[in-house]
Amino acid sequence: MKIVHVITDLAVGGAETSLVRLIRAGRHEGVQHAVISLSSQAPLADVLAQEGIEVRVLGMERDRTRARSILQLVKWLDELQPDVVQTWMYHADLLAGMCVYAAQLLRRVRGSSLPRPVLSWGIHHTDLRLKGSSRSTRWIAKACAFLSSKVPDVIVCCAEAARSSHSEGGYCGSKMIVIPNGIDLAQFRTDEHAASALRRRLGLPESTALVGTVGRYHPVKDYGTFSEALRVLHKTMPECHFIMVGRGLEASNEELVSLLKTSGVLDRCHLLGPQSEPQALLAGLDVFCLSSKSEALPTVIAEAMACQVPCVATNVGDTAYLIGETGRLVPPERPQELGQALAAVLAIPSTERGQLGKAARHRVEQLFSIERSWKSYQQVYRNALKERRRATV
Repeated sequence: MKIVHVITDLAVGGAETSLVRLIRAGRHEGVQHAVISLSSQAPLADVLAQEGIEVRVLGMERDRTRARSILQLVKWLDELQPDVVQTWMYHADLLAGMCVYAAQLLRRVRGSSLPRPVLSWGIHHTDLRLKGSSRSTRWIAKACAFLSSKVPDVIVCCAEAARSSHSEGGYCGSKMIVIPNGIDLAQFRTDEHAASALRRRLGLPESTALVGTVGRYHPVKDYGTFSEALRVLHKTMPECHFIMVGRGLEASNEELVSLLKTSGVLDRCHLLGPQSEPQALLAGLDVFCLSSKSEALPTVIAEAMACQVPCVATNVGDTAYLIGETGRLVPPERPQELGQALAAVLAIPSTERGQLGKAARHRVEQLFSIERSWKSYQQVYRNALKERRRATV
């Protein structure tokens, strides 16, 4: 089986990282993968190329689609001759969806009898209203909803909340299936030396309580609520420190620095920016926090759980299902409650908190491993290919 993945970009994000993990999980089972990135923003392209995966970068500009780029994508999809085209996120769903059919038309004009590949769309947002997203992204999502009954063979959602909201928003519910993003449990695991190593790196005493978050700087992540929650926690536990990891979470981000300064916690925050090995940081935390207004299934929470770190998060998307009884949930945009929940978890005796962490990893092992995710994708592809063959008989 040959699978071509088409993704909006290969920046370091939840969907992009999930793509890399999925390919790694499935590459040793006689499956050939290739990846096309629509955007030139593709730092993960080198990661895939180093592992022998063919990567093609289209180099489209954000929110601009040129005819030349569309023709190039059609040509590549024709050349690669995939059995399955898996698209990731709205822009790729729409553009690659159209180009798959255009490539098939080219084959027919040439007299080729190759069947059209199975087309599987991928949804990695929960809220179809897409607050904080560009107007073009919202338009593209609506166009996908309109075309969803005709264009894709199957639509894979990373969370039940994503399936529900998109079905209500006009997507073809009968084509939708939920496959949670998987975690590499060999990469994300507990490390008895991580806590002391992280505190040494930050120049902190080993006894310092440490809360962290990982994510890009984006309105949907709601760092205003996060900074105010830290203010609430700081009043209760003034000795606590905080780390922030991800694109835009750096001292050069004046807007973020202003938020933290206004909340009175800037001197306690360590803005570390993007990190190539976030697992080493996650494993050194006492508590992980996510303050998002909207999520589908936040992979970073599962990563923290796999590192045996209890999580406190806003109750959005499938976060409640992900965390289960191993952490705390609060409504979104409630900084007072978020800060109090963080304080409550930090106040739990370390032995008891350790048990929460072990329960968190066990939950990820049972429900969210990358192996489980890949097997689900593989079954979806096999079923869809069987249906295609039946339809052509």
